[in-house]
Amino acid sequence: MSAPAAPVRLRPIRVGGERTGTAPLTWAQRVQWNDTEWMKPLDHHFNHLKVLDLPDGCEESSVALVLGAVVNRHESLRTRYPLDRDGAPVQLLAATESLPLEIHRTSGPAAEVDREAAGLAAELRGRRFDLAAELPVRAALLEHLGRPIRLVLVVSHVTLDYAGLVLLSEELEALLSGRATPDGQPPVRHQHFDQARAETEPPGLQRSAAALDHWEEVLRAAPATIFDPPAGGLLPLDHPDRFGQVTMVSPALALATGTLAARLGTSSTTVLMAALNTVLGTVTGRDEVPLRLIASNRGFPALRDLVGIALGSCVTLVRTSGRSFPEVVRDTAHAAMRAYRRAQCDPVALAARKAQVSAERGVPEIELSCGFNDLRPPRTGTGTAEQVLALLPRTEIAWDGPKPRQEARLWYWAQDQDGADVHHALVDLGHLPRERTEELLRAVERVVVDAVLESPAADR
Repeated sequence: MSAPAAPVRLRPIRVGGERTGTAPLTWAQRVQWNDTEWMKPLDHHFNHLKVLDLPDGCEESSVALVLGAVVNRHESLRTRYPLDRDGAPVQLLAATESLPLEIHRTSGPAAEVDREAAGLAAELRGRRFDLAAELPVRAALLEHLGRPIRLVLVVSHVTLDYAGLVLLSEELEALLSGRATPDGQPPVRHQHFDQARAETEPPGLQRSAAALDHWEEVLRAAPATIFDPPAGGLLPLDHPDRFGQVTMVSPALALATGTLAARLGTSSTTVLMAALNTVLGTVTGRDEVPLRLIASNRGFPALRDLVGIALGSCVTLVRTSGRSFPEVVRDTAHAAMRAYRRAQCDPVALAARKAQVSAERGVPEIELSCGFNDLRPPRTGTGTAEQVLALLPRTEIAWDGPKPRQEARLWYWAQDQDGADVHHALVDLGHLPRERTEELLRAVERVVVDAVLESPAADR
């Protein structure tokens, strides 16, 4: 893919609002800010990307008007993140800011427009944000033969999580299509400044205390290490052969998780998480492996419609040794529910609690290097054992290439892609070489498929 041409010009969009000043980061902002700092100078990998197809009749001026109205409305999109005099990050709102809209043009065949848009999107996403000095949003308009056809948006993960990106995209699409107007939008009732204040009030402090106690419970019960040190040592963190990602597309696993979830009265996410718990116990030789989870926290009414970041980190610990898979599923459901309810806490206090418990256990740091996140919509499709088995030959596994350094040794995540379940394992190849990682993915598939075949409800 060739590099896109420089923009033909920049259109500054004046944005601002009534609230100004600084506030502490919310807990969610601080979690992602910490991760972003650790990843530097490769932190552009966290950037969110959205490419919007523009309807016929859109003009450059109308796109700029809509974009300005949305950034005015949501403070998260015009927040900068400088350091205070003590070196702590804060969120800052100025009375006015300028958002540059890059204008790009292409005159090639219509069939090449998608390629041009993809190249532009990759270039914008590949730039790091200087969060102290610039707004956390980057925007470009691609015109074809004088008509705007694509709006490319890149947003820092510090200011927006996946749920926030979905809300932002839906709002922009409604405004750009004319289904809604900027003046007709309801007022935003809760923004990051409001959340930062809420986290200092008694209900917020109580939630943080409960979450910290849950973390400590797991930290004291978990094995101090998950993976044994590799015999040959480890490559440097930034070596191109240190980290990789493998992808598995398995129609059999998709149908099997839905089928087993229906039989056991739980969700397909819980079934998949239980399978990973089971396989990790086998791979590592541990009776139980702590598993880090990402909670959206969107169940809290104040956070449900926040065009911003609300996510939280939480952890489960499920014993798999000597347990049947239905028992592991049941225990995983219980552990996940407890964890998700305790996913809001002060990350600075959490770091101190981890250090305290590690020191008391006589280790430098208790290992929490495995994680799981399920971005799929709920799966409700069910099938017979024969149907599941018939899909097994269609499983495909492919490596995506080298990846930048990660704190995790295994991060397992699933997403929907055109209606199919896609499973990814981002791994530290020093601990999970390619063959072993592929075996891990196959084992997750096999555990669930076997459970469908063995279930007393099979084919009823």
